[in-house]
Amino acid sequence: MKKLLIVAIVLFAGSIFAQEAKVPSQVKAKFKALYPHAEKVKWDVEKPNYEVNFKANDTETSLLFNAKGNIVEVETALEEDDMPGVIEKSVKKNFPGWELKEGSKIVRNGKTTYEAELKKGKKRMDAIFTPGGKLVKKIANVEKDEENGKAEKGEKGEKDEEGENEK
Repeated sequence: MKKLLIVAIVLFAGSIFAQEAKVPSQVKAKFKALYPHAEKVKWDVEKPNYEVNFKANDTETSLLFNAKGNIVEVETALEEDDMPGVIEKSVKKNFPGWELKEGSKIVRNGKTTYEAELKKGKKRMDAIFTPGGKLVKKIANVEKDEENGKAEKGEKGEKDEEGENEK
């Protein structure tokens, strides 16, 4: 029984390693050409795309590449002071009592949005806004409670700008 468990663990670990190793060489080459001095580089497969998280010039960034090495999305972490004022006002209006924990600027297909990571007690939520401050989407998060390691649920469901549930 112990041997079976060990074999299962080795196969599982190998499959995780194999998934990371399957990032096409042209994708990695494109990233290296764009960010030769990137630090803390971590690749993930988000089929059919490839995501790389890294730090460059003291800024956390995430790029999403397609298999040909073209950038699909750029997400750049923002300090609280760098979040546009119109987004901060919209957070206060749409989420009274919620605290803005982190933010990021997302550029996908030439369109810019801002993501606000919000906290209220143990609840967590992400909110996506247009550059003009219009709420586009609310996304509930499930994060581990830092004190006891249990999963805590944020607001239920995912809603679009009209407040309708999405699927």
